[in-house]
Parts: sequence; structure tokens; C-alpha cells
Amino acid sequence: MIALVRAELLKIRTTRGWWAYLIVIVLLTGLAVAGEVGSAESFDRGTADFQLGLIETVGVAVLLAIILGITVVTTEFRHGTVTPTFLATPHREHVIAAKAIAGILVAIGFAVLSLLVVFAVALPWFAIVGAEWNLGGGEAVTRVAEQVVVAVLWVLMGVAIGAVVQSQVAALVGTLIWIFVGETLLLGLFGLLDLDGARPYLPFQALDGADGTGGGELLSYWPAIGVSLGWIALIGAAGTERTRRRDIS
Repeated sequence: MIALVRAELLKIRTTRGWWAYLIVIVLLTGLAVAGEVGSAESFDRGTADFQLGLIETVGVAVLLAIILGITVVTTEFRHGTVTPTFLATPHREHVIAAKAIAGILVAIGFAVLSLLVVFAVALPWFAIVGAEWNLGGGEAVTRVAEQVVVAVLWVLMGVAIGAVVQSQVAALVGTLIWIFVGETLLLGLFGLLDLDGARPYLPFQALDGADGTGGGELLSYWPAIGVSLGWIALIGAAGTERTRRRDIS
């Protein structure tokens, strides 16, 4: 398994999209933090709520994590390299597991990079304008840990979706449509049918609740983690079974 994970990490690192991920994370996170700090009132900058909100700009890395998860699976089907991969490793579920582990490691790296950009932009700006950084100890560590965990959940969801759909374009476009349109329509439908209690159990509503910010009608943190893992396990099992049965000749 270690050799498979290393192989998957090598595949990720040697693709042209690798640098694009890093550039997008640095640029978008930097712009988001600069926009937040620059538009805030002087008093607000020194509050814990505002500074915790800056940490939440790691959401940029989270969105890229699900794209990474999808592409780490579907790229092989798109370019036909899945055939030699499965011939070298007949137990296809091991390949999917290796892709998931590699995705987790890279997603953690994405989250850490995004957090470094947050601090690299915010701390010097705070020093220049004379605002104090009041996040220290447990509160900041907890929020950072929550952002790393949610990045892991999103990349695992991406791997699961990629294993089910297998077509890269369909998986990417379909996932984005589902996130921004599909679940929104279902939320409205649930409201009409008086099924509001079911709304937070939709896949990406659960993932939203797993980022630790809560609010609205989302599940609280640990239930959201549990429901998210349940969806990932369900979709991942379906994807693994489809992959095992697929004819690659």
C-alpha cells in the first residue's frame, strides 16, 4: 500500500495541474484575506470573531480539494492509464484506497498552505495598522484543525464521486451543478413539503456543517462529521464496486 500511495503522489506531483492548484490557493486566499482586512473597521480587526473568520478563508483550499479528489481518479480513465494501473494492481479497491490516502495528504498540504497565506497577509497588515492579533491557544488551534479536517472530508468526497462517475467532465460539472443548484432546489422542495428536518442531512449541507462554523439550519459539528462520513462511505462503496466490475480491456 505504501508503494501505491507513493505512486499516486508521484502522479499528482507530475501533472501540469499541480502548480495551478498552488497558484490558485495562494492568489485566492491572499485576495480574500486582503479584502477582509482592508474593508474591516479598525475596531473589528482586533476581535476574535473577525480573526476566526480570516482562518475560514481556507475554504478556497476546501473547494480545490474536492476537485483534486475527483481528478485523481478520473484522470486515469480520461487518459487510459487506468488499464496499466489495474493490470499492475489487480485488487482495484487498493488503488482507490491509495488514491484516497494520497488525496488526504495533498488536501492537508492545501489547507496548510492556505493557512500560511492567511497569516502571511494578515499579520504584517495588523502590525502596520496597529491591530492586535488576539487569537492564541486553543481557540485558534481548534479552528485551524477544523479547516484541515473539512479539507480531508471534501477530498474524500471527491474521490468517491470520481470512482462512481469516472468521466472527468461529467464528475466535475455534475458536482458543481449539484453543489450550487441541485441542493438549493432540494432545500426549497423540502421546505414546500415540510421536510425541513431532512435538509441538513444532504451531502454538502453536512459538509458545510463539518467546517465548525455552524449557523443556520446546519448540523452541529460532530453530527455533521458523522453524516459526511456516512455519505462518503456510501458513495465510495458504490464507486469501488463499479470500478471492480468495469471492463478495462
